[in-house]
Amino acid sequence: MWIDGDRRAARRGERSPPPTPTEVQSPATPTDDVPTDTPTDTPTVETETLALPPTDEPAAAPAGNPDLDYAQVVFVSATQSSDGTWRFDTTVRHNDQGWDDYADAWQVVDLDGNVLGERILLHPHDTEQPFTRSQSGIAIPDDVTQVIVQAKDNVEGFGGQVVVVDLTQREGEKFEVVRP
Repeated sequence: MWIDGDRRAARRGERSPPPTPTEVQSPATPTDDVPTDTPTDTPTVETETLALPPTDEPAAAPAGNPDLDYAQVVFVSATQSSDGTWRFDTTVRHNDQGWDDYADAWQVVDLDGNVLGERILLHPHDTEQPFTRSQSGIAIPDDVTQVIVQAKDNVEGFGGQVVVVDLTQREGEKFEVVRP
């Protein structure tokens, strides 16, 4: 487990002292280490709740950490299929450092923090930045007009910049919406 600045120190070739028992984080759940070959619509990673108060106004994107040690959502294209489900083409930027530190998932969540869809990223993208990956078949309830697209990496988790997509608009800041 990397703690605080240990990962950055390791990149510079410095060694950190072993963590004290109070610094050691809890062990990962078994699903954290099990790769999957198939993108899922069911959440397989923990989601930090972004619970925003209900409003008729467009949601403001929560301020995320712009540091590329966190996975950043750069752009989202949301396309509704004729069956009513959605395809999200999500562009992510992250300072991927091989298998030990890479952007490993992105999610579509409602404004209450409920995960509506997820794309598991199966490998690092060290030489492909930013990169875009898609997930189809995401069911969004009819009463949901705005969603948040967030990305995570396998070290820092969630916390980077997100994109709020207003599904009632054709385009907005860092997103576009296509309907049949």
